[in-house]
Amino acid sequence: MRYAREAIQHELHTLGLADADNEAIRECAEAVLLIVSELVTNACRHSPGPVDLRTTWNDHVLTVEVDDRGEDVPVIVGKEDRGADGGFGMGLIDALADGWGVESQSEGKTVYVRVAFP
Repeated sequence: MRYAREAIQHELHTLGLADADNEAIRECAEAVLLIVSELVTNACRHSPGPVDLRTTWNDHVLTVEVDDRGEDVPVIVGKEDRGADGGFGMGLIDALADGWGVESQSEGKTVYVRVAFP
């Protein structure tokens, strides 16, 4: 997971988002770091195979995609089912992102998240 976070930090710096003069842009960049940490942690925890990470920057929207070989679709877990073993990740992603979804692949799935920057 550390490598994914470092890769996203590098991408955010390259795009000028992590150190932007605008505080709202920097806050979105911080949200992306947290989102990526949650996505990759989920993929590593719930998938039997490799994890790939991609980003796309288009018209002030950063899309993050995480591929894994798991078949289970992530869901937002209700408050009553969250606990010491987890259950908070997708709710957090849902709160921070402007949209997210899942696409089935021949060997697993892609979870994507979109964050719109001001």
